[in-house]
Amino acid sequence: MKVFVLAGVLAMACAQAHAESDAEAAFRAAKGWTVRVQVERTVSFVEDEPGAFQGAGFVVDAARGWILTNAHVAGRSPTSLKVAFENGKLIPAQRVYVDPYLDVAIISYAPAQLKQLPPEPTLECDAVPPIGHPVGAFGHPWGFRFTGTRGIASAISSRFGADMLQTDAPINAGNSGGPLLSLETGRVVGISAAKIADAEVEGLSFAVPMPYACTIVKLLKAGRDPSPPVGRIDFAIDENDERTLYVANTRLDSPGIDLLPGDEIVGVDGRKVQTPTQFIDAARGHLDKLVLTLRRDHKEIQVRGSIPPAAKVIERSGLWIDGALFAPVGDFYAGWLKDGNGLMVHHVDESSEAASVGLQYFDVIERVNDKPVHTLEELEQAVAAAVAARQPVELLLIRVMAEGDRLFEYERRDLSGEEVGRVGGQ
Repeated sequence: MKVFVLAGVLAMACAQAHAESDAEAAFRAAKGWTVRVQVERTVSFVEDEPGAFQGAGFVVDAARGWILTNAHVAGRSPTSLKVAFENGKLIPAQRVYVDPYLDVAIISYAPAQLKQLPPEPTLECDAVPPIGHPVGAFGHPWGFRFTGTRGIASAISSRFGADMLQTDAPINAGNSGGPLLSLETGRVVGISAAKIADAEVEGLSFAVPMPYACTIVKLLKAGRDPSPPVGRIDFAIDENDERTLYVANTRLDSPGIDLLPGDEIVGVDGRKVQTPTQFIDAARGHLDKLVLTLRRDHKEIQVRGSIPPAAKVIERSGLWIDGALFAPVGDFYAGWLKDGNGLMVHHVDESSEAASVGLQYFDVIERVNDKPVHTLEELEQAVAAAVAARQPVELLLIRVMAEGDRLFEYERRDLSGEEVGRVGGQ
């Protein structure tokens, strides 16, 4: 009996040693294809913060110099980027693609600036790790460069919008955009993205599941547009059943795609979908020819048609007026603005004229000098006309109220129009 017990102990010890060597090998390999990303932004759209900080990324196409990272690292605003491999110099990089839905982006550097091409990791594109699977986050937490932390895969959650891979592996500032590794296979299973920062919360970190990121990478490599559909379908998620996808409201004006509130979307082109992220992933790359399977009035039906793609993030632009950045509302207020069309304040310089007159983030333009304004071109023309007539730029704004018994109120603010210019765009 003692022999069997001893043999069992030895077997467990050997298994543990083998697991340790797998983890060590995974982190050691990651040093060769993980980069440090240096970020600088001066003016930002509302999704971003201005300033300088550091993130991570990893090679997905060495010949092209493509690096996969987070959208919040690459920036949904004009951003200066540099990347560095371990023991390497910082070299300039630029945005290739930034996704408007997932926290995913691809940036690139010139491969000729390196002495040799770096290795590429193996991406786990076909599955997500099961609960309990050992994983490790690799990156630069709080400036500690090219370091790893470990934990387990905990779940897939859509609680915060897009489907995310939950883990208790510590993910901190500087890990963003870096790989989440399987410590058994060494494959990349996710892109480290966020954590819940609260004194009473421990071990709640999140990564973008690799299969969704792989869809974007594969389409880009094939020269196809990976843009998600425009955000004009509002989904309702049953709190007791997160894996059932209902249509709450739609503002689509697309031939053939006739969705009604209460429709349950069960498939896209024959692929079963249960969450908004699965729906978007299945639709990427062929938005012009979609076949949706719906359950309506207890019957399954199919609708065929197209859905427009979301606007290209790296092509977006705004208008800077006296210290405030005005740009399209995007998905923030699209649900209650006609056609989702309108402009809002994305940024206010604290020392500017715009701040002194009381402009605030998320203020939506209703009228300028008593004329309706919905596009940047209309706003630019209205400001130019006011300046030419030596009149103030009179803004009638809709402000969402955080307190009180009103949903929103109208505010009137005047600007001089002395400082006007375009921001962003390519």
